[in-house]
Amino acid sequence: MKNQNFVNLFIGSVFAIVGLLVVIGGFYIMESMSDFASKAVPVEGVIANIEAERYRNMNNETRTRNVISVDYVINGKKYENTLTKGYRSSMRTGDAITLYYLPDEPWKVSANAGKEGIVGGVAVSVFGSIFFIIGLLTLNKARKKIALKKYLKQWNKTIYAEVIAVETDLTISEGIDVGRRRKFKKRQMHHPYSFLKCAVKKPDTNEIIATYKSDSVRNSNKLQSYIGKQVKVYLDPRDDAKYYVALEELL
Repeated sequence: MKNQNFVNLFIGSVFAIVGLLVVIGGFYIMESMSDFASKAVPVEGVIANIEAERYRNMNNETRTRNVISVDYVINGKKYENTLTKGYRSSMRTGDAITLYYLPDEPWKVSANAGKEGIVGGVAVSVFGSIFFIIGLLTLNKARKKIALKKYLKQWNKTIYAEVIAVETDLTISEGIDVGRRRKFKKRQMHHPYSFLKCAVKKPDTNEIIATYKSDSVRNSNKLQSYIGKQVKVYLDPRDDAKYYVALEELL
């Protein structure tokens, strides 16, 4: 049965690693485009054709973009190329267009001296930074829980509480596909984790004097069978608000 703390460690690590790699990729794009912009040479070209092209983006959605076919001459040699970026609605077939190229790679051209690539690199780096920060925050949350558990077990101040309920953890959501056919599938959110609510009762009156919540664990039919059982709770001797329900000893 998966503990949410383990899941946080895994997810945090994945987010941090992926985010870091994306940031590095973004910086590489910026560096490459900056190098291109500093060395690029302008040349006058002609728009040979403008054609709408359909393509699929990262979300597998169909999009349309205008592809520009250009002709240009460098050192007496004619080149033909296509541009998927840099289109403007004012462009027409036969219009002149300023292109940029590297002297040692005249077959590669750009309509904006690589400036759009620099902006794209910045956007990629920002996106990666968000992932990286989320990963670090998630890892830090898991680390604090692990440290608290270790600290409380060292003090070994314990009480026993009765499991009185299994409650859904509404702070954790996952999406699942519903529908029979691919194009009719919808994303529906559900809550796959629950926690045990435990209580300490007065032996004579059965009055609840304190309640505790366990860490969240993956939903299982077995959880309901723990209602009524006793579970050990580790308490901070200086602050009873800090505690750890020893769920692993019950499971």
